[in-house]
Amino acid sequence: MEIRLTRDSVAMSDDCDAPHERIVTLHDSASIEEIIRHVFHSNYLASIAGGKATWSATSSTTVAVIAQQWPEPKMLQGEESVQQKLKFSNGALYLHFNYHTQQDPELIYAHLLNQQAS
Repeated sequence: MEIRLTRDSVAMSDDCDAPHERIVTLHDSASIEEIIRHVFHSNYLASIAGGKATWSATSSTTVAVIAQQWPEPKMLQGEESVQQKLKFSNGALYLHFNYHTQQDPELIYAHLLNQQAS
């Protein structure tokens, strides 16, 4: 499966190669959780001094929150409920990572979870 990644910039010096697009290929049966974990461990998302960068992963819907200080990402939805909502085009999955600066990832997670419940 081809996955097209994009992410927000974290600083002006980070903008030299914006929009930071990367294409990743994983096995066709990869779950969204596996894909998010792969990105988390790939060093694609910029880390910041102080170690508290917070990101949310979106693909037509927000699927996870990733925090530099967390050992693993936190999924917002179960695999079955999110699979039908993901953005695919020309056989590729599109994922964008929003940068939430150094905001508390637990607050971001709670806010996004609450938004989806509404």
